[in-house]
Amino acid sequence: MDEDRKGRITIAVDLDEVTADTVSKRLLRYRADYGVDLSREDINGKQIRDAVPPERKEAVEACLDEPGFSRDIPIMPNAQRVLKWLSSRFDIFIATSAMDHPVSLYDRYLWLQEFLPFLTDRSYVFCGSKKILKADFLIDDNPRNLEMFSGTGILFTAHHNIYETHFIRVNGWNEIAAYFERLD
Repeated sequence: MDEDRKGRITIAVDLDEVTADTVSKRLLRYRADYGVDLSREDINGKQIRDAVPPERKEAVEACLDEPGFSRDIPIMPNAQRVLKWLSSRFDIFIATSAMDHPVSLYDRYLWLQEFLPFLTDRSYVFCGSKKILKADFLIDDNPRNLEMFSGTGILFTAHHNIYETHFIRVNGWNEIAAYFERLD
């Protein structure tokens, strides 16, 4: 670690549904594939696969393994601005459970290069389990990842976690900025 970075707070940040708006792309894809709108209200409190007819579950998940799918996902509102500000004060790592969909590794790498050019590729963590992360904070939408994390877990609100109450919750990037502004 560089001498000037010793003692800095380290924040690991999830990619899908925290930094990248994967849900928006998946909902558009569902409309394109089936000619039916699946709204955010339809998926509130559940995974997308659990909000569709049983015969579509497998296909709805399969798009995540298609080459190119992860390349043009939109960035979450305010994520770029807040992450740039955070990276000037804290050590930031983008940590994604990319091994769940290994075909997406290169697309995710290119996505990070495009949308977060102020972070170096040494700030990317492509892992199978976030249990291995050593950071002070983890911002994630998946309670399972926060449960196994040894630092402070911060739950980023997503359609599937709205009933979760065991973690500090943030409802978007402006709330993340406010939370860490108090620590700076």
